[in-house]
Amino acid sequence: MARVASKIGDVRSAVLLSALFVIPLLLALPEPLSIGSAKAAIDCSYDSSTAAQWHKQVNSFNMSGVSDGYNYEDEYYEEDWDSGQQWWGPSLDGDNIYNKSELSALRSDFHASFIVNNDSSSGIRMNLTHGYRYTFCFVVHSDNQSTHLPAPLVDFYLLQEYDWDFYRRDFEIRSMEDRDLLNKIPPEWRDIVAWMPYRDVHSYEGKRQLDFTVSLDADETSGAFFGLAEPETEWMYIVIDGWDNMRDSDTPAPHRNFTVDLTIMAEERLTLPKFTVSIFCCGLFLSLMAAPLILHNKFLSAGKDEGTVAVDLMPLMETEQSRAAASLAPDKPP
Repeated sequence: MARVASKIGDVRSAVLLSALFVIPLLLALPEPLSIGSAKAAIDCSYDSSTAAQWHKQVNSFNMSGVSDGYNYEDEYYEEDWDSGQQWWGPSLDGDNIYNKSELSALRSDFHASFIVNNDSSSGIRMNLTHGYRYTFCFVVHSDNQSTHLPAPLVDFYLLQEYDWDFYRRDFEIRSMEDRDLLNKIPPEWRDIVAWMPYRDVHSYEGKRQLDFTVSLDADETSGAFFGLAEPETEWMYIVIDGWDNMRDSDTPAPHRNFTVDLTIMAEERLTLPKFTVSIFCCGLFLSLMAAPLILHNKFLSAGKDEGTVAVDLMPLMETEQSRAAASLAPDKPP
């Protein structure tokens, strides 16, 4: 019975350790449970009755040029006291380039069409939030004046507000000579002085049609060090690039205007709390520490006498005659 109890205890320990690792993995993979909704997102179909509203969940921008005759050696300092923003050199032309008004979290679908002029950039500003999976669908078309030509190749970028400021500055100085200095900067330092796509991967260059998905583990915020200031929302920017930016892998300007259809699908998704990562990592570390102790304990207990009673394999079968004969037999002398 002691051996049976020991085996039951070992099985329970193994099941407990397995559940510690398997349950977080199953919770982190909710996609197989929502295959139907994932297909709907890939089809880029949405319900217009519940679509996001302009200037409440999304804002558009249109970035157009600065004067090519500007003398950057005589650069002056410009300060806008009304908006509290400062720029070196001339400001850009266009719509909503410097707009940073508050936006509600994007929790519904959205669709828009953009006319992008040659050597310019357009897109939308939005407030992505955690707990949702966003699918972006783009389709590029030629404008009405060049319908006989195929759609041009276009670059698409997903940027945070920090990189958006660098991108905007890159567009301002695009007429400067020798501005393509990205190759001279080591990769580990480029995000300090140059704009980078979100998570370093959301850059899609030379595309006529594109679908990609992104999910946030937490709301993107920024604030002062040591929590001395209130965190501010980091807006996200979808950039439709129609000019030759500083990246060597980008597509040059198409030398003609084009239109882009943009559809955003917002789907709820299961997000595990952050402490599950600590539980999983600590459980793995503790299991590695406990494994030698369990093996050592089993090795020591293997050679111990557990006090089991020996049982005859073939018990003696006695009858009444054999018992009587044994009792009448004379005692042997010592």
